[in-house]
Amino acid sequence: MIRNFAVVGPGQATRERLSTALAAAPNISVYRIGRGADPLPVSATFDPADEPGCRSLLDWFERGAPSGAVLLMDDWELCSGLDRELDRTVEWIAAFGPARGVQVVVTARRWSEVPDRLRRHLHGEATDFLALHEIELDLSNKYQRHDLKAAIGADARGWPVYVDVNSTLAACLAPPAEREQKLLSALLGLMVTHSSTDLNFALFDMKNVGLFDGLEEAPHVACALSGEDDDEVLQQFHDGLAGELDRRRRLKQAGEPFPALMVCVDSPEALVERHPGYRGLLQSLSGAGHELGVHLLYSGDGQAAPPPAQIPAWPAAVAPYDLEEWAEVLPPALAGTCPPAHVLALPPPGAFQSTQKLTLPPRPSTSDLRLDMLPPGAIGLVDRPFEHQRDALVPDFTRERRHGAIVGKPGSGKSTTLRTLRAVLGDPERYQLLDGPGEPLDPQRHIVVTARSWDQVPPFIRNSLAFAVEFRLDDPATSLVDPDQAARVPDRPGFGLSLPDRRQAQIALP
Repeated sequence: MIRNFAVVGPGQATRERLSTALAAAPNISVYRIGRGADPLPVSATFDPADEPGCRSLLDWFERGAPSGAVLLMDDWELCSGLDRELDRTVEWIAAFGPARGVQVVVTARRWSEVPDRLRRHLHGEATDFLALHEIELDLSNKYQRHDLKAAIGADARGWPVYVDVNSTLAACLAPPAEREQKLLSALLGLMVTHSSTDLNFALFDMKNVGLFDGLEEAPHVACALSGEDDDEVLQQFHDGLAGELDRRRRLKQAGEPFPALMVCVDSPEALVERHPGYRGLLQSLSGAGHELGVHLLYSGDGQAAPPPAQIPAWPAAVAPYDLEEWAEVLPPALAGTCPPAHVLALPPPGAFQSTQKLTLPPRPSTSDLRLDMLPPGAIGLVDRPFEHQRDALVPDFTRERRHGAIVGKPGSGKSTTLRTLRAVLGDPERYQLLDGPGEPLDPQRHIVVTARSWDQVPPFIRNSLAFAVEFRLDDPATSLVDPDQAARVPDRPGFGLSLPDRRQAQIALP
């Protein structure tokens, strides 16, 4: 298949790319419009200032050049500056030439040099690492690639070296400053050339070395965690990533498209040491994940334990520019240019906007959750990290499940929850709400009691729970839900575990 292409980047990179391309097809006739001697195997070179010579060549193409001919516009800015009529003629040849076996090749230092109307007819060849990271903030050519490849630097010949997300990703092992440049060259290159509809990222900086600082501003980033995040947050994202594999399986079975997800974990041994459950999850991602579009990229200083999976070494390449500054500039420049990445996990309950009606999932702001932020009938929120969502907590009393309990140590929010419940329930004659388990009980009504521990809750209530909240307990081992989960409940009023669904919950203020 014949197609036009543009080779964009510094002169050395474009020369290498063209030499390789032309050497692969030795029988073609290449007619170059450019200036100066050039080592390329061309049939003839015309100076762009030689208008009669260029015009004769272009007329020959228009009249019907033989199949296999190539028109090389070498340095578009120079050529078009010396002959203002070139662009329309080259556009015409680019539009109709491939059908006749005639190809147009354009070189340029920057994409902004090539007119938009001509660019539509050109396939962009990726010597674009330097073209992207030299860097001019011309993002008009962004999201032109869909192959999940990006140039990460150049080899000893100046030839671009690529990382390919679709193949097994490599482990980037180097001191912090060096691996920061290597990772930024890959991640920024992928972000600028691919839409979030093609590629998302999950970033884990487990030793807080700042490798991914600034990248979270890009719409492609689904999460950015560090070693400073607490265990509750890491648990949320563990469940969220596990749920993401399940979600992708369902989407694949339904034939629905979804973007690739690149999970970048710096210092994975620190993540596994702190949260051992991640070892099995990372192994699952490196196994079943590939066919579901999930790809792992490990990085570290090379001194610690090896990654939890066998991954090839990082390709040998040199990133010629310091990209730290551009990590702060490029991601915000991409904001709003493509849809935000799918949310992998919500923050743990506890941070909600108090200035507007709540739209699930809420945005972090304050720890106050009020009834007027919730749908009618709800008394709080429950977390569903595996499903990547947060739902309203609505008590559902029935004939079979008649009662409720609010259990927790002093100061955990039991009395406040009882007032919240009273505010949302309907006919007060149907309910008996008791702040403590010791008052006379009316079996003809739905009963909700508060208690310091579950052994203070009457058995007939425990055996018929329509609704319950277990706040922080004096002894998590006495939990009716799960001792490990109970031990992770925040020691803050209003935060606990809901029953019967056994999920993290936050109760609203009345």
